[in-house]
Order: sequence, then C-alpha cells, then structure tokens
Amino acid sequence: MPIGECHGRLASVIEQSLDCCPCCAYRTGCTTCPVCFWTDDGQRDADAGAVAGGPNGDISLSDAQLNFAIYGASHPRYVDVVRPPRSDELP
Repeated sequence: MPIGECHGRLASVIEQSLDCCPCCAYRTGCTTCPVCFWTDDGQRDADAGAVAGGPNGDISLSDAQLNFAIYGASHPRYVDVVRPPRSDELP
C-alpha cells in the first residue's frame, strides 16, 4: 500500500472519531474547544442548565450555547481567542 493511501485512511479514521464539542457542536476533539473555548467537563444537554463550576466557572452549558450563537464564543471574554471552524470540523 502506498504511504499516501495509508495516510489518507488514517486521516479518515481520526476525522470520524473526533467528538463534537457540547457547546458549538464542531468536531474539534479538544478538551478546550478552539472554536468556542468551552472546556469539556462532561456536561451534556440533560444537565445543560446547571452550573457545574469547574473549568467553565459560573456559566452553564445552555448559557455557553446561547453565547456561542450570539458572540461566536462560549463567553464574550473569549471572542478574541476563538477561531473559525475548519471544514473538517463541521458537525
């Protein structure tokens, strides 16, 4: 198998295995999402209204999702540090 073909298959496997960010839904696969700057602390839609504290401070997942829709970041203070999603990160 040519090495280029192997890399293509590996990239496909990696791309399919990336988790979606619970805040912005982009498939960044990072603990702290570079697209919205939400830190994945295990919170999901079932408990999205609860403020879990931890790495996201005093903001709930629901509020972070609303902030992302309005500001493009999980919190307005992160607007200058987030980046646009890449085409391979689309949900």
